[in-house]
Amino acid sequence: MSHQTGIKANDELKKFFAKCSDGRVRAIKIAIEEEKLSLANHKDVKNSWEKDFDKYVTSFVEENQPCYVLYRLDTKNSSGFEWLFISWSPDTAPIRQKMLYASTKATLKQEFGTSQIKEEIHGTILSDITLNGYIKYKKSAAAPAPLSMREEELQELKKD
Repeated sequence: MSHQTGIKANDELKKFFAKCSDGRVRAIKIAIEEEKLSLANHKDVKNSWEKDFDKYVTSFVEENQPCYVLYRLDTKNSSGFEWLFISWSPDTAPIRQKMLYASTKATLKQEFGTSQIKEEIHGTILSDITLNGYIKYKKSAAAPAPLSMREEELQELKKD
């Protein structure tokens, strides 16, 4: 398990999380402010999740500032709507900020509800967290793992 900072969600964010189950909220930007996880911005559902994705997610991120984005998909599980957890940590951000966000990620997921998070992606450049970047991530995650040289040789022997 990774080290955690002890940073928790502030009361406003906890209350907002409780309201998110109604399906009206599409995206939530969470930042660390004054040693607390805080609601930085949110957007309501306008269209399908694919149509809203690039407009909402890219509007939340800042070039040199890490943040978290929770993005509601249109699918449901037994806990309600499923969410995509996006961890934005640009290469240009100060190292202390990147470390702070990396070590607080598990706490945020726990406070939001891990059963609602379907997938998680991490972005360091803007193209990582666009809809096209997410689709590429899903394709690479679904692809079979590369074979070692020994595994390739065994596979060739089985063909003969």
